[in-house]
Amino acid sequence: MKCLVVCLQQFQERLLVKIFNLKKMKNFLSKINLALRGIMEFGIIVSTGYWGFQTGHTTITKIILCIASPLIVFGFWGTVDFRNFGPISEHLRLIQELLLSGLAIAALYFAGLPSLALVLGIISVLHHILVYFLGERLLKQQ
Repeated sequence: MKCLVVCLQQFQERLLVKIFNLKKMKNFLSKINLALRGIMEFGIIVSTGYWGFQTGHTTITKIILCIASPLIVFGFWGTVDFRNFGPISEHLRLIQELLLSGLAIAALYFAGLPSLALVLGIISVLHHILVYFLGERLLKQQ
């Protein structure tokens, strides 16, 4: 009987160590995911601005498109609030973010930077996978 108690205590200690390590791993992955999101958002800004600059034909149109295209993208991203859409709000936000990431990826590709487009695509997909893998949400509750 004493052996059984000792075995159960050892099992409990090992289980606690594993749970603690899982919490540390989740915390680490959350920080990585936050960095990925920042890189993704910065990449969207830069790629749409670069596309605008490459698309313009004169200096003034290059400057206007370089400034206006990121403003339009983030204006759409920031002004549409899906929290009022009920149970499909999270899905709509995911679709919105993937569409805007896809737009930025296409902008890089058509601006002549397909390698960077691939990198931005991988970062975007990895970020969105990690959001749900970690049990987080794109829409934070207020």
